Amino acid sequence: MDTRVEIAPFRTVSDFLTDAQFSSPAVNDSSRWYNRIKQNLLYYQTNYFIIFIIIVIIYSALNPQRYLGGLFIVTVINIALSQRSKFGLLPAGGLTLAAGLTGQAHAVFYVVASLLIPLLMTLLHSSVRSRNVKNKLNSAAEQLRVVPTPMSRLLEILENKSTVMRSLASIGEK
Repeated sequence: MDTRVEIAPFRTVSDFLTDAQFSSPAVNDSSRWYNRIKQNLLYYQTNYFIIFIIIVIIYSALNPQRYLGGLFIVTVINIALSQRSKFGLLPAGGLTLAAGLTGQAHAVFYVVASLLIPLLMTLLHSSVRSRNVKNKLNSAAEQLRVVPTPMSRLLEILENKSTVMRSLASIGEK
């Protein structure tokens, strides 16, 4: 398997926001909605990544001590969760309880918010951003590329391993 990836081009702010047409997604047709999200994720992936990084930097700069403390606790809980096959969920539950009892829950929520806010913003934008003719032509040309992008690799993994993605796609086909 070829492991090369190519970074997708950055889209202009006017293309991303100001010249954009926004409309509510076809929530009753999940395959169309999923396709819109997927196409926007692929087309604007560099923009989404930069926004993600900017929000994380802002959160960490506003309160570095809280952010680093929360990041440490989240990392330790994540390590404990990865060991659940040996010990069950008890270590992760104990660490979570300890974080709450020591008054560090706010730091954990701070870190989680710094990660969830850009993800939710990405999902919202990719759901409501209507694609115009220029976007569709650029997407078609980029899909002919031999070297995949990071987002195309990520979506490929999610589509292959996630039953949620497969069920969303199959609901619309019925």
